[in-house]
Amino acid sequence: MNTRSILLVALILGVSITALVGLSLVGMGPLALQKGTIEGRVTIGPFCPVEPPSGCPPPPGTYTSRMIVLKPWLGSSIYISLNETGFFREVVNEGTYELDLTNCTFVGCRSALPRTVTVTPDQATTVEIDIDTGIR
Repeated sequence: MNTRSILLVALILGVSITALVGLSLVGMGPLALQKGTIEGRVTIGPFCPVEPPSGCPPPPGTYTSRMIVLKPWLGSSIYISLNETGFFREVVNEGTYELDLTNCTFVGCRSALPRTVTVTPDQATTVEIDIDTGIR
């Protein structure tokens, strides 16, 4: 094989690899990541020093003012909203993430978060997070 043939093969190989990586990054190639679901509930409490039998409701915005943060090993973080009861659900790429909660300033945040979660393709990964406010 002469030098010209070697350069031609290298060029074709380089273009092929670039195309394969490019397609994979946009989710169209054989290396594309599959999707899975992460869901769960965040509970924060108590909110009263002495909990009445009927319970002590959380202040407005306790959950909706916070978001789940999924940090992948590579790439951008994913932010997932909580509803008014602390429930969340999102379809994300498969993989292992560090899960955290924005604006978590309660006593129990350090012991409950962050945590590592693994999302499996075509399955739901359920996460329950219980945050103690420290109010007694």
